[in-house]
Amino acid sequence: MKSNYLSLPIRRPAVLVCAGLFSLAGLLAAATKEAVPENYIDFSVGASSVDGSKPAFQKSLQTTSKSTYGVEDMYVSKQLNDSTSLTLRGHALGGDNSFLLDLKITKDDVGYLKLGYKEYRVWYNGLGGYYPPNGFYKQLFDEDLHTDRGNLWFEAGFTPEDKPHFVFRYDLFTRKGTKDSTSWGDTALAINSANTRGLLPSFYSLDETRHQLSGVVSQKRESDNWELGVRYDKGDYTNSRNESRRGGESIGRVITHKEGRDYDLFQVRGLYVNQIQEKLMVTTSVARTKIDSTLSGTRIYGMDYDPVYDPLFQNRQQRDEGFFNLSGHTEMKQSVGTISAMYTPNEQWTFVPTVRLENIDSDSMAEFVETNFTSARVADNTELESSSNRSWKNLTGAFEARYKGIKNMTFNFKAEWNHSTGDLTEEEIDEPGTPAAAVTIDRDTEFKRDSQKYSATANWYPAPGTTVAAQYYFKARQNDYNSTRDSTSPALTSGDRYPAYIANQDLETNDFNVRLSLRASPKVRLVTRYDYQKSTIRTQDVGLAFGQSGSMTSHIISETVSYNPLSRWYVQGTVNYVWDQLTTPATQLTGAALNRVRNSDANYMNFTLSSGYALDQDSDLYVDYSLYRAFNDFIDNSAYSVAYGTQARTQQVGVTWFRRLDSRTALTMRYAYAKNTDDAIGGLANYEAHMVYGKIQYRF
Repeated sequence: MKSNYLSLPIRRPAVLVCAGLFSLAGLLAAATKEAVPENYIDFSVGASSVDGSKPAFQKSLQTTSKSTYGVEDMYVSKQLNDSTSLTLRGHALGGDNSFLLDLKITKDDVGYLKLGYKEYRVWYNGLGGYYPPNGFYKQLFDEDLHTDRGNLWFEAGFTPEDKPHFVFRYDLFTRKGTKDSTSWGDTALAINSANTRGLLPSFYSLDETRHQLSGVVSQKRESDNWELGVRYDKGDYTNSRNESRRGGESIGRVITHKEGRDYDLFQVRGLYVNQIQEKLMVTTSVARTKIDSTLSGTRIYGMDYDPVYDPLFQNRQQRDEGFFNLSGHTEMKQSVGTISAMYTPNEQWTFVPTVRLENIDSDSMAEFVETNFTSARVADNTELESSSNRSWKNLTGAFEARYKGIKNMTFNFKAEWNHSTGDLTEEEIDEPGTPAAAVTIDRDTEFKRDSQKYSATANWYPAPGTTVAAQYYFKARQNDYNSTRDSTSPALTSGDRYPAYIANQDLETNDFNVRLSLRASPKVRLVTRYDYQKSTIRTQDVGLAFGQSGSMTSHIISETVSYNPLSRWYVQGTVNYVWDQLTTPATQLTGAALNRVRNSDANYMNFTLSSGYALDQDSDLYVDYSLYRAFNDFIDNSAYSVAYGTQARTQQVGVTWFRRLDSRTALTMRYAYAKNTDDAIGGLANYEAHMVYGKIQYRF
């Protein structure tokens, strides 16, 4: 276990951003004179003392386990002249790596300019697996993982009244960092070499950049409005999954699976809305999108992360399969057209029919060298070339009806039908361009998909403050596959046919929910909701009958109680119970497959309780408590595979004091205590944390 004590490290970038925001706010405030100040700036500082797993604490609360400091929030609005205004929103919090600068200048009946940047951090826990019988766990790297997301933008709009509007926008999106992966590596250290378990942690390394340019011209008129838009995206992704196999053993090695993608997206779209008459409005829209992508990547076994391919690396083993020199491209073209109408014959009825047409064509090609090792640990490399062509057509129709002709009641019904057909051609060639060239996959598959969705909702308002709402939802989809040409068809029992051995697959979902909102008295309000959902998947493989391949059942009960015993005091509590189970026929297998797969349960409770009390005219006190608890979710299947599920119990309690120091200045102080326990993973994600926080707000 590791502990982090109260600390306030100062980092130069955060200080500079905070100083810049404060200086800008001061310059704008100098010319702002208002009786009731609407502009404000919040300075805050927070610190945590964590005993236990810092990564688990950060992932759970999505905040740093160290300290935060800086400008938490700032809002400035200023009238530059009679027709020009400026608004500025921003924050800069060191520690949490959270920054925002959002500036907008507006000139009446002319347009506006926007400029901004936003960055925030997402925390992850790189914890791997745990073997309960002997407490085995292995740490391979620093489990304190995080990614930083950024967005830089510029937008300009020309928006004169009663004339066409023009809007141009540029965005730069980034995502960089590391995050955990559930694709764990195998190890013999938990038991022995004859009984390995997938328990070793792995992680993703992310480096993504995307540029987006868009332009829109539009106009709203008395009886119609129209819009034309164009968009161009250019992205560059270089990501990798890093996994250790048999780490810490004499045959330990590492897999680095890199995936690279450079793509260009171009889209043109149009929208037209026409109010044909008072009771009828028609909307039409079309879009054309083209995406060109260049693919690259490797999957290389080596002695460390990010190795160069070496057919003689020390710990190579039979069936260590990978690839290198991947070069490929894809091209996708999509055309979509939609027409819908809204007809309101009277005050009671509204009808909305919709028709949507979609066509997708895509072509893909890739070349790479497949690597493998024989039983004698000799490299066995094969050049492969694969290609595919896919054509996909969708026709969707929808109809919605709304009725409010019965006093204190409203009804809504919606139906949607979809019919899709397509064709997929696949080809794989071993050693292309050589005398040894051989076609190993030559497949042409026709597929058809039909789906239908129905939902009905009723709302009843029997008395002021009381609402009863009920909804039923049904969804079904049938997928049919027919391989008219398949070079692997003689080997009906071979895994090489995957996924061509699937002939049909049906999915069905039934969902019902009911909600009661009741004002029991002037001081008490209740909201009760119950949800039930059941989904099933039935699959037919070639030559076999239909069989159920999966089933999921969920029950959710929630209750919220709001109580105001005094005008200066409120109490609110919310509880949610969820019972969720996913089961497959594999749970019923016997013999060597007994207990290899178990039901997956997700049964848990979320409970929150909060209260606020006005101590006097200038002071308020708030207390809050939250609890998450899992029920019977843990299945110790480690004798056959790995332990699944959780026994987590997470609690947090806090008290907040707010004080208005004067008409411009307010102070907020908070203390919170958080605790997490999960015996299912040996307490490796347990933590206890004390958190203190202070904020001062100044209005100007």
